[in-house]
Formats: sequence, structure tokens, C-alpha cells
Amino acid sequence: MKLASGSPSITRKIGLILSKILKSGDILLLDGELGAGKTTFISGIAEGLGIKENLSSPSFTILNLYEIGSRKKFVHADFYRLDNADEILNIGIEDYLYSSRNIACIEWGDKIKGFLGSNYLEVKFEYFYPSGRDPITGYIAGYTAGYDSNSDLEKRLLSFSSPATGSYWDRKLKIFKKLLERQKCIFLE
Repeated sequence: MKLASGSPSITRKIGLILSKILKSGDILLLDGELGAGKTTFISGIAEGLGIKENLSSPSFTILNLYEIGSRKKFVHADFYRLDNADEILNIGIEDYLYSSRNIACIEWGDKIKGFLGSNYLEVKFEYFYPSGRDPITGYIAGYTAGYDSNSDLEKRLLSFSSPATGSYWDRKLKIFKKLLERQKCIFLE
């Protein structure tokens, strides 16, 4: 499933809506360029889970934990600065990922896919230029109708998928899509 976000506030709201279908034991792997909206999206999830603290990117701490009620934890990890499996395992992430009481969101999640099997949701963030022109480079992608250099800077394409077909996540994504349709979100696929 792919959908467009026109601003950071919409990206955050999409995360908040996704939180409505998350349960203990769920793992989300997020990937995209620096500044593409991963932490903003995760902030929306945290808000939807009732976390009152301001979320910050754990780029330097690598792992932040937040309480969800009295028994659950929200795990926010950022593997941008980690280069290999040993570094990832040395932070003790598996203790949090395999607990049925936690919900985990991992930025730069491609680095841990090999450890997880197929039971996770992958969320990819891409810069999106509906006008057809990259506002930074000026590259034209086939058409230029409606070009607005300022508004295109904040547009993102979010892609949601799970490697397991007919899976737990396929069912959840159907529910998520219905929740998004109520908000009149624009789906691209």
C-alpha cells in the first residue's frame, strides 16, 4: 500500500492512525533518507499509544524506551550509526524485540531484517514530487503541471508492506486502509 503525505503534520497523523491497529509484539522497520519523516511518523504512533513524552530521534542513544501503561514498552531504535550485526546485537535489541509486551519501531530497519524472519511491517519513506520536478535539483520527471517549489519540499510517499503474504500484517493493513479512507487520504497504489 502506498500513500502520499503533503506535510510533516500529515505524516504524524498517519502514524497516529496506524497506532490504532498496533498490538503488543508488533515490530515496524522504517527506512528512508535522512529527513524523510521517520521520526515524525513514529511521534504520531507514540501519541496514539498515549505516550506523553516528547519523542526525539535516538540517533546517538540508539535506543529509547517509553512506558505504555504499567506493563508495556514502546521501543524506538535508530540504527543509522550501526554498521554490522554485532553492533546491533550488542545493544541488546533482541530482548525488546522478542518480548510480547513491547511495540518496536526501528529506523534504518533494513539493517536488522535478517534477524526477524518475516513477521514485521516495513514502512518506506521517499521524497515525493507530484509536480514532476525535484525542488532541489530541478529534475523534471516527465511533467511539470502544478509545480510549486515550496510545497514539494515537504511531500512524502509512504509505502507499507510485509514480506509474509496472507499474513497478520496483510489483515492489519486492510483495517489501516479503511481508517485512512475515513480521513480522505490519497492512495497511490
